Amino acid sequence: MVKLKSWRFFNITIPLLFWVIVFSLPYFLGADHFPKEFREQHLRSMLVSNLLLILIFYVHSYLIYPLREKKNGILIYISLLLVCMAIYLYTKDFFRPDFPKKTIFIDKGPRQFEPPLLNIMSIFPFLFVIVASFCHQLYLDKVKREKLIKERENIYLKTELAFLSSQISPHFMFNILNTMVAMARKKSEELESSLINLSQLMRYMLYDTNGKPIHLIDEIEYLKSYVNLQMIRFKDDVNVNMQLTGNFKNLLIEPMLLIPFIENAFKHGIGNIQNPNIDISIQVEDKEPSLKLMVINNVTLMETKPEKSSGIGLNNVKRRLELLYPGKHLFHTQQKDNTFIAILQITL
Repeated sequence: MVKLKSWRFFNITIPLLFWVIVFSLPYFLGADHFPKEFREQHLRSMLVSNLLLILIFYVHSYLIYPLREKKNGILIYISLLLVCMAIYLYTKDFFRPDFPKKTIFIDKGPRQFEPPLLNIMSIFPFLFVIVASFCHQLYLDKVKREKLIKERENIYLKTELAFLSSQISPHFMFNILNTMVAMARKKSEELESSLINLSQLMRYMLYDTNGKPIHLIDEIEYLKSYVNLQMIRFKDDVNVNMQLTGNFKNLLIEPMLLIPFIENAFKHGIGNIQNPNIDISIQVEDKEPSLKLMVINNVTLMETKPEKSSGIGLNNVKRRLELLYPGKHLFHTQQKDNTFIAILQITL
């Protein structure tokens, strides 16, 4: 709406005010210098002159101005301007008021030559309109360039987001298939239910996450399904605490944005760790509204920076956050001894 108002202001309002001023000038300037019986002729002459100036303004804007970019464009541009100026001066002279035939002699002393400035002043309206038209087109060109740059940036961002999103599914499937392989080796009776659970997750990924924001409650259910799938694999080997606080209804979030934090915790928080523990806290504040995700998991002392060894997971999330929530997110990780903490805050 703001852009539309700006376009109307610079393309309709300003030109309209400009021509109102141009058409008003004859009524305030010059007419009083003529006898009353010739004043109407003068105003009629100025009206024709101003209509011609309007025509020249738009002919220059839409026909002559674009020729500058063509081969020998400057030469063609200047030539056409001279032609337009000649037409303007001829037409202006043709409609010039007829002065009285009666000659009145007034003694003004020695004869003086007409100053060249008068000739320049007769061309001034034409030059003024050409400069105004030129500046107007320069502004429109600037707006078009900025719009084109923004469109290219949007296309680039959409392409990059599509690429980042395309990385999520293989990364996710890699982790899930590892889980299934481990269950198959153990000949777990829960493999069948796990496959059913996996099919539900895949349905969500393929049909519900189409690049548009989704309901936060659906993303939370997806996280729960993933955690349940991992718990079938690890059973009592890992302790997982998941705490949800706040009202998750009627809120939207970009899809597959939270799962890398959970995946990262299971990837680095189990391994060669005694009594591994994973704490997941998701809190929604109603004021802004905002979401806060905090994941705490154990890591081995040998693994000093788990966030840098997390593959495309958290690095992918960082870039997606920069593109999708610029200035509206806070992403922070820290490690204290053998505890790794990842915190994400988003203004929804």
